[in-house]
Amino acid sequence: MDDTNMKTHRNLGLAALVVFIISFFLPAFEDMSGFASFAFCWDTLLGHEPSGNIRILSGGWFYYSGFVMSNILFVGLVAALFLTRKMGRLRSVFSLVCFLQALSWLVLFTISGKPSQITAIKVGYYVWLIAYGLLVTAYLWKMSIKGAGGDGGIPVLFHAGRL
Repeated sequence: MDDTNMKTHRNLGLAALVVFIISFFLPAFEDMSGFASFAFCWDTLLGHEPSGNIRILSGGWFYYSGFVMSNILFVGLVAALFLTRKMGRLRSVFSLVCFLQALSWLVLFTISGKPSQITAIKVGYYVWLIAYGLLVTAYLWKMSIKGAGGDGGIPVLFHAGRL
């Protein structure tokens, strides 16, 4: 196993972080930047949602709060790629769950069947989604190296009913 292949997961993690940060400066939804979208979700989590339409502990509250948690976990998961080797399988699952949370926005708008909702999603959202995809890829790459004894095999997220 060459040294370059051993560092690939870190390079992917660093790329994910850079893309993630860039996404916050881009238009993400309607007239909101990534920062504004995060602030909206943060306000919802705290019960201060600007339009007042989302009650605490409602489905919408859990959904928007999930974006806040995913963003916080993203930063922690990137840091963990560089700082620790413990609980790699669990972190891989968390990275996948965060990716699915981010993807859910596009899926829900696509299912709605309203073209105006799809066009409300701007480039920053897609860049943000790519960052989550890169993070999942970094964890799967790391697991393929570790799980296959360094020969780059296919990672296994679940083994014998455990994470």
